[in-house]
Amino acid sequence: MKTSITAATIAGALLASTSVYAAAPAPVAATSSFMDAISAAGKELNQAMDGQRDVVKRMDIYAKFEFSPAQRPKLKAVFGNERPFPVVRSVGPKGQVIYTSKLMPHAYLDQNGTALSWSELNSRSVASKAGTALDTVMSMQSMSIVGTATAAMLENLSGDFKQMRGPDGIWYGNFNAKLGSLVIRTADAGGTDLKETVRLDDLAARINIERRGKKADLVYGFSVQSIRFGGDRVDRANIGIRVTNLPARAMEDMEKEMNKVQGSGLTEDAQTQVLTKSMLDFAQRMVKSGVSVVIDDISASYRGNTASIKGRVDFDKVVDADFKSPTEFVKKIVARFDVRLPVAMVNDVSRAMAAKQVDPSTPNVADVVDMAGKNLAAMAVGKLLNEGYAVMDKDELRSAIEFKNGKFTFNGKSIAVPGMPAPAAAPAP
Repeated sequence: MKTSITAATIAGALLASTSVYAAAPAPVAATSSFMDAISAAGKELNQAMDGQRDVVKRMDIYAKFEFSPAQRPKLKAVFGNERPFPVVRSVGPKGQVIYTSKLMPHAYLDQNGTALSWSELNSRSVASKAGTALDTVMSMQSMSIVGTATAAMLENLSGDFKQMRGPDGIWYGNFNAKLGSLVIRTADAGGTDLKETVRLDDLAARINIERRGKKADLVYGFSVQSIRFGGDRVDRANIGIRVTNLPARAMEDMEKEMNKVQGSGLTEDAQTQVLTKSMLDFAQRMVKSGVSVVIDDISASYRGNTASIKGRVDFDKVVDADFKSPTEFVKKIVARFDVRLPVAMVNDVSRAMAAKQVDPSTPNVADVVDMAGKNLAAMAVGKLLNEGYAVMDKDELRSAIEFKNGKFTFNGKSIAVPGMPAPAAAPAP
């Protein structure tokens, strides 16, 4: 995992904002002076790095870097500073090297009408004397993106990176990020007043990359403690996934290729084409090497009840010829998922759906909603049980979903898969 001070500041101060910014509705033809400035600055930085892969050396390069005279006024217009991410290098205790950076508070009105503002962002990285270990912490109080029909507010952002350089030059370690809240506001069609539509509280994400001999594991986690939308609320949502048996050599080759392309001088479209092919080749090498995707936990809680999915996906002796035939490749996928769904959650969700369908002015509306919700829940549960897609166990609907040889089964019952031969009919009694 490669992270420079540039990546740290951009990831915290810009990537988060632009991801929300990009999600906001906007005309296809709209242009963004904010994004143009970021893109141009990124190109100059990539050229200055000249293919350097070592994180610490990249930070040393950036500490001395100056943007071109043509780029400086664009950066000053957007960030209020010709050098918005200045890095200061200093010597720490026991020969450590410390890099500090600060993004100053600023507000900017994009040429497409989007208003962006952010508070101060602070970043501090400590590198070991040998340059083989790097710890980075960063924090920001708030950031907002306000468009004509959509707005987003982020509060209390923080992150930390802990990395070690492996013998192959690849940086391994972990990244943890936290966000106190993310609020999305939208305007009704034709309106201008922005109203809160979605609120997420206490978000956390983590990525770990660990080396195991010639292999590496990627561990990904994401959680939200509260999601509010449409007057309702999900208490908690969690994703925990591991990608195991990644070929470390393939990761090294992929990183080299990315650095080579970024410093090649090719147009953005040409770079995209080359990188897309490289990523496809990397994915094929992973699959052939026996990579596995393990779902440790995908779950969500609603009104005190939790639904969950656990399982894994493997690939059975994939060879080059399989990639030329989608049908043959699908047959090499082996997957199993265990699903648990509390009946109480089905009842609660059914009642919430019914409440939205029933006219509030209906006489005895509470009784009508309650009856409609019970009917919806009974239909859903009955269908799953009667058709064999689930079984009941201690007030939970459970299903073992398997995919093997191109066939899906739910608790042993085969179902059709588009593009694959239909399941064989059950023998006559």
